[in-house]
Amino acid sequence: MLCLVEVDTTDREQAALEVCALAEVAISEARRELRTGAVPFLYQSGAKFVEQNSNACCFRPPSEVLARKGGDCKQLTTWRIAELREAGIDAKPRVIWLEATDGTGVKGFIAHMLLRLPDNNLEDPSVNLGMSSP
Repeated sequence: MLCLVEVDTTDREQAALEVCALAEVAISEARRELRTGAVPFLYQSGAKFVEQNSNACCFRPPSEVLARKGGDCKQLTTWRIAELREAGIDAKPRVIWLEATDGTGVKGFIAHMLLRLPDNNLEDPSVNLGMSSP
């Protein structure tokens, strides 16, 4: 599991770059797992979107997501990007920032990851696998 412990959202553009850089490491690991046949394709795996701690920026390899029967947006997106890249499609991670309010009413931002296809269309594996909306 790879984690970015503290994400400073005051500069969301820089934070998105940091999250995407870590995502590239996770994508490489996912590609290795896919090549060994250890995991199926994401949409054939039975994995679902599972809400996780919004303060954590952790990436799990597909085998862990599969064992847990689901993952969050980062985990599902990196798995999907890995399989697309294995098929020769140069998909890229994309971070969008969602305004959120914590239990005390304090507003802030949380990252949501999806992917951009070469034709600039976006795909959101989390929504495709059960997330009600980003």
